[in-house]
Amino acid sequence: MRTQLLGVTLAMMLGSMGGVAAAETSSTAPGHGEQVYTEFCASCHGRYGRGDGPLATDLKRTLPDFSDSSWIAGRSDEKITKALIGASHGPMSVASVLEPEALEAAVGYVQKLSVPGKHVSVQAGRDIYNAACWGCHGIDGGGRGPVAKALIDHPPRDFTSPKFVIEGREDEVARSISLGADKAFHGSKYMPEWASRLSPQQIRDVVAYLGTFKKH
Repeated sequence: MRTQLLGVTLAMMLGSMGGVAAAETSSTAPGHGEQVYTEFCASCHGRYGRGDGPLATDLKRTLPDFSDSSWIAGRSDEKITKALIGASHGPMSVASVLEPEALEAAVGYVQKLSVPGKHVSVQAGRDIYNAACWGCHGIDGGGRGPVAKALIDHPPRDFTSPKFVIEGREDEVARSISLGADKAFHGSKYMPEWASRLSPQQIRDVVAYLGTFKKH
């Protein structure tokens, strides 16, 4: 029964990767800035600000990658807002017709699309986790997902535990996700490999999101 439950749940999780989407919970429900960004900016700049929205290919210029912290470095909210309002022609002219409060909220959200010193998207990692990882590790990362009770001999990792450290071990954690825990470091045989389903960038995004579970 335990093996059957695990197999069915993993199959569902792996199958869900065909269309990754976040389960909207109280912690993932969009704020005002995200709502404005999604409605007016994401069609060009993409869901995670990587310049890969559905209309991006129709533009003559390559859009910036907001998840790359080197782009945002040194650009204050005021500087970004001023540049947007100054773009009175072309696709960015929408900024000039937004209410100041809405534009300010959207710019503030853009600032949150990157992690200082890194090139990852916590939002993308969140969506992937909520589509494929929570079944074992739990929505809150505590290792108590619905499948956990079937894995008594190899319980899922508790990402909230003080013993779980990501800072400085990002490559190690990424390797475990890529190859599977068993092959990566003789860990749990139930942790599947994800390299065949996720790109290296997506795996780095997941690692970044795992870091948000730590209780301080």
